[in-house]
Amino acid sequence: MAHSSHGSGREASEEPGLRGSDFLLEILERARRKDGIEIGEIIGHRGRIGVAFTLLMLALPTIIPLPGPFGMVFGSCMVLVALQMLFGAERLRFPGFIGRRKLPLKVIEAMVRIGHPWVMKAEGWLEAGRFGLLTGKTARMVLSLPIMLLAVLIALPIPFGNTVPALAVILIAISLAERDGLVVMLALLVAVAACILSYYLVTAAGQALTMAF
Repeated sequence: MAHSSHGSGREASEEPGLRGSDFLLEILERARRKDGIEIGEIIGHRGRIGVAFTLLMLALPTIIPLPGPFGMVFGSCMVLVALQMLFGAERLRFPGFIGRRKLPLKVIEAMVRIGHPWVMKAEGWLEAGRFGLLTGKTARMVLSLPIMLLAVLIALPIPFGNTVPALAVILIAISLAERDGLVVMLALLVAVAACILSYYLVTAAGQALTMAF
């Protein structure tokens, strides 16, 4: 794993002018040119921006009701992201068989159609640098733990269980992209709500199965 030569301040070679909403449109344009896009193409940015954009792209498909095992696939990828965050990786890496996995164009179009307006709205009330310590490298290492828990919840086949954990991850992603620590705190509250909701959903599903048999 590569490490930045700067131990403090904003990471070198980040792209502070690129916002999450711009990144979604860029990915859509690439996907249309190639009739889809490989996961490896969305993880090339370093540091905070790389983590933010990767989390955003992995969480959006799980909040949208799409057919297929997207929760398990993208939740598992988020676990890998969280593990790398925990150890302070400056550039995220995935095994080749995951990086080469191609996302269909229709999935990217659905992600951008639904996700882009919400990300744009969120960016409108984000404030760069607010409680900035909560978005720095050390904070990202700490945030890896709730992200890992949320990723597991997304990966598990819990009926209707993806939406709130994915929303928490999306909030973490856009708060890291814009360096807004206040939204990090909001995201952690949503993460707590996601855990509570998942517990009740699992309990309810278990009771329903018990009654059925």
